Amino acid sequence: MFRKLSIIVCIIPFLLVGCVSQSDYDTLEKEKGELSDQLSAVVADLDCNKKKLDEQAKQLVELEQLHSENEQLKKKLDLYRSEVNSKAEQGSNYNSTVEEEYINNLLEVYDFKATWINSLLDGKVPGVVFKIKNKGKKTISEIEVTVYFNDGKGNNIAEESYHPVYDSITSDYKELKPNYTFQLESDRFYSTKTVPEEWKSGNATTEITNIKFKEE
Repeated sequence: MFRKLSIIVCIIPFLLVGCVSQSDYDTLEKEKGELSDQLSAVVADLDCNKKKLDEQAKQLVELEQLHSENEQLKKKLDLYRSEVNSKAEQGSNYNSTVEEEYINNLLEVYDFKATWINSLLDGKVPGVVFKIKNKGKKTISEIEVTVYFNDGKGNNIAEESYHPVYDSITSDYKELKPNYTFQLESDRFYSTKTVPEEWKSGNATTEITNIKFKEE
């Protein structure tokens, strides 16, 4: 009896295998492959979304940092204004840049002269001299000064830009520190060849058109 039961038990697995057709098996394998592909796609989408969320979080942190820096800059601008004019706070314009505020309030161009000068090399040329006072608390590594030559009626007929302060090997003034003054040597001047011959000495204005702060 026991022997018969053993034979039956051994035969059952073969009978069960025979009950599953090859087509059913292939179908299950195909479904498994499709599910595996779908799972891979879902994982890839999750990774992509995670990267996007991480990038957005990073941008949010940067925006918060920029907001904080802008608030600090606004306070500094008010400080710069108060150093020059205590009433300047009433006219605060936060659309202007730090550089523009520094130029308008803390850099002074004075002893400006524009006249015809006899040059040994070029003969009679328009010559320009000026001084610049840094009344602020920042060191400046570059200053651009633009001189506008006019016809005496206020109409500009020529202009020339100079870089009295410039961080380069050939420059005498590589920076302008707080409370320092730029000036050329007594026998030197800036010249230009763009001014027409009919221009008359003294008919000119000047302004600082660009600056760059030294990195601290």
